[in-house]
Amino acid sequence: MIPRRYAVLTAGVIIGTFMSFIMSGVVTWVNKGGGIGFLGRWMAAWLVAWSIAVPLAIFASGVMPRIMARLIKD
Repeated sequence: MIPRRYAVLTAGVIIGTFMSFIMSGVVTWVNKGGGIGFLGRWMAAWLVAWSIAVPLAIFASGVMPRIMARLIKD
């Protein structure tokens, strides 16, 4: 198991990976359509999206609780 102190990092990696995988597939499908070569185009797009999404998700996972605490009233 992963120690609790890595929770923000783990959440960022999981969320960034999942979201970039799904969104790059959808955007590739919308822009280029399915068919021959779709999987290769999707994986190329995912590599770019993943390299941006994971660090951004890790950063957001650390910052969002503080932002939400300011926005949400008890």
